[in-house]
Amino acid sequence: MLTLAINYSKKNKGMPVYQQLADYFKNEIRLGHLQAKNKLPSIRKLSTDLNLSRTTVETAYNILVSEGYLISRPQSGYQVCPLLIPTSSLNITSPPKKSAPSKPIRYNFSNNYIDSSTFDSALWRRFINKTLHDPAAITGYGETQGEFALRKTLAQYSYTARGVVCTSEQIIVGAGIQSLLAILLNLLPLGKKAVALEAPGFPQAEKTFTDHGWAVTKFDAENITSDLPSLLLVSPSNPYKGKALSADERRNLLAWSSLTGGYILEDDYNGEFRYFSRPVASLQGMANGERIVYLGSFSRSLIPSLRISYMVLPQNLLPAYYASANLYNQTSSTIEQLALAEFIAQGHLQRHVKKLRKLYSKKNDLLRAALLKIFAKKITILDYASGLHLRVSLHYSGTSKTIAGKALKKGVKIIPVSTETTPYPEILLSFAGIAACDIEAGVKALKEALDN
Repeated sequence: MLTLAINYSKKNKGMPVYQQLADYFKNEIRLGHLQAKNKLPSIRKLSTDLNLSRTTVETAYNILVSEGYLISRPQSGYQVCPLLIPTSSLNITSPPKKSAPSKPIRYNFSNNYIDSSTFDSALWRRFINKTLHDPAAITGYGETQGEFALRKTLAQYSYTARGVVCTSEQIIVGAGIQSLLAILLNLLPLGKKAVALEAPGFPQAEKTFTDHGWAVTKFDAENITSDLPSLLLVSPSNPYKGKALSADERRNLLAWSSLTGGYILEDDYNGEFRYFSRPVASLQGMANGERIVYLGSFSRSLIPSLRISYMVLPQNLLPAYYASANLYNQTSSTIEQLALAEFIAQGHLQRHVKKLRKLYSKKNDLLRAALLKIFAKKITILDYASGLHLRVSLHYSGTSKTIAGKALKKGVKIIPVSTETTPYPEILLSFAGIAACDIEAGVKALKEALDN
């Protein structure tokens, strides 16, 4: 141990040095820094290192021996002895251990990753390297609101691809939707901190709301009522249930916002991925940007590890944002922002999304065909027209969570859906990450897990 780090004071008249030494070692043992059978420095070494008399050090050691902290062994010196101290009294906490699945995951139908073969890493590396050759652009902390080059490009791309009507001044860039929501919640001019999320919800967003003291409820877009909170979060182009909102549901939402003065958070998650019709334009564009906050990201159109999301604020919220903008540090990498701006400007994102749409359409077909072939009448495919997953009703007993647990034990990872009124458990099966050649085998493994 580093003896020079031991603290004591000869000027402390209320406590002699030997007692200070004894107390120091007691505390180190209680904190677990010194553990059973650890050897302490010899009396001679410690007295030399600390410039103390041998009597002072020996007295401190004798106190520790008499109180049961140390054991004096002939020819071996002083060692820490085991102490019967309750763990709770030490105030030492360790992170909970994650329980590992009983078997490795062979077929992953979860939605937290993508197929690595879809992303051209060499092309992306070229844009990163180009950015690194511009020291002036990367030697600072970056723009608080996000790099202007990226915001300008996003304004143009969002209008072309999703019909979003905005200027670069309305866009705020951040590392993920949660960080952007944390900014937004302080800007909304609402008297009551309450939000309703389109069922079945968005856990990460819910966590942000509750951490900021907001009450969270759920609602159904088919039933817009006057008693809803003044803030709604929806995913109209690709909701969790797997299909876009109908034209009537969209009109009802816009009418609700206009009549009540409420705000809508439009989470455009996977809005570009539709397989049997053209992508539906954003709500924000339909309302000309009034009272709708648009949220976009690149976690699925590019790669999840690219932590770049953006938020488009209505014009009436900009003064409140600019009043406090400098108090928020930018959370997204300047280098990646500038690389992404150039990547989009040269048309690579548009081409990449077009390629993904073809690939995911093929995987969608393969998964539906495999489910119908293998499960036959034991399954009902509920929605599959958009997004990167299928919502499925399984004609089995038990809850969706118990079914997901049985599947995981056989190495198949699926997503349980929380429902209260449906006759059968429902799950989501994502095809974004799993290889096309593994889809049928994965469905067979799922069937075997549920039948056993």
